[in-house]
Amino acid sequence: MHPTTILLLDTEGIASNLYPFSILHPSFELRCGGLRLFEKFRWLYPSTQFLFYAPANERLMHLASFTARFGTHAATHLPHTSSVLILYGNVLAHIEWQHTFHTILTNALEQHRETPLVFTAHTKPFAAFLPYRIAQQTSLESASKFDNALYANAPRFDVPSTLQITYLWDALEYNSRAIEHDAALFRMYYHSLYSSTRHTEFTSGVYVLDAERIIVDTNVDIAPCVVLDARGGSIVLGKNVQIQPHVSIVGPCFIDDNVLIKAGTRIYEGTTLGTLSKVGGEIKNTIIQGFSNKQHDGCLGYSFLGEWVNLGAGTNVSDLKNNYSTIRVRFSDSKEHEISTGRTSLGLLAGDHTKSAINTSFNTGTVTGISANIFERTPEKYVPSFSWGGGLSSSRFDIDKALALARTVMMRRNKTLLPEEESLLRYEFARSIQ
Repeated sequence: MHPTTILLLDTEGIASNLYPFSILHPSFELRCGGLRLFEKFRWLYPSTQFLFYAPANERLMHLASFTARFGTHAATHLPHTSSVLILYGNVLAHIEWQHTFHTILTNALEQHRETPLVFTAHTKPFAAFLPYRIAQQTSLESASKFDNALYANAPRFDVPSTLQITYLWDALEYNSRAIEHDAALFRMYYHSLYSSTRHTEFTSGVYVLDAERIIVDTNVDIAPCVVLDARGGSIVLGKNVQIQPHVSIVGPCFIDDNVLIKAGTRIYEGTTLGTLSKVGGEIKNTIIQGFSNKQHDGCLGYSFLGEWVNLGAGTNVSDLKNNYSTIRVRFSDSKEHEISTGRTSLGLLAGDHTKSAINTSFNTGTVTGISANIFERTPEKYVPSFSWGGGLSSSRFDIDKALALARTVMMRRNKTLLPEEESLLRYEFARSIQ
């Protein structure tokens, strides 16, 4: 039984842990694997109506920006004529999970057809199902809170294979397997489109290892002396990807539409390059959300870059401490609020519109807010939004100049800064100077 309507939630409790991505984006926009989280659901449920909701007032601006950019619909009420499946926006969906969830939901409805249902992962609720008769009598606010009276006596069912992205480093940990899950979706799509297995003919001078695990979309330009090594996992190349000579790509790896990979680049497993990005140098186990540049030599590993980020030539990121100990990060100036990541490998978590100067050296577990201009040789491990320098005593980037720069950068990709995006940038600036 497939739900008629799916409602994805962006709550403050989820979003705050996804800092700095969550400064400008709802949780379900995060990219892990090849697709953004909400796109995975759309691929898995192509005939289902999708709605998006943010119950907390301060997340409504993020939802407005998201709906403006993607042409989606923000929910104003629950549907009155259909059942609805409500999920937290940080769920990592894939084919095997869908099959498991479908079986559990179908069996649950055989016993409890007219009551709300709650679904848990490790005893914690992440989803609820409302039959249409209950949905039409329930407010969005009530339905979005799984601990309220509506669900007090609801039957609960555990879905053991459910993965949720609590922090950005979870997305990095899951990225290799998520690429494989999304590659399976792409193979299904091409099979239905062409009614047969789609084979790519590679030009002379392109060295391919395990070609059956490589998916290439249309108008991809691969120069001679490029190595595509899919022995360790799938490689997916989107539309209009350009790969210059002497590039090595090791799977699992996902490269989205209109990406430029410059000559001599080495891309290792677990890497996702979002749309309209330009990359060079060495990259490993990294997610670039999209529209960002790392065009020059330098090492970037176990890192997350938001959108409109530019790393200057020679920028390097440390992802392993000299003593191999667990890495701790901060989402604020206070060292008292450090978070243990439980990981020994973690590089840079960079918010949108961050810029680094040439030869910048980021320490392990560095976090930057948005619109940070970093020209300190070794910046602090926490760099606030709109920092002008990246040091403890750095001043703030003027908001009007920051907006003018954002418009200039976005125009270079034929994008326009929307009013909803400007509102979020101004909101974060006001928050950052308090």
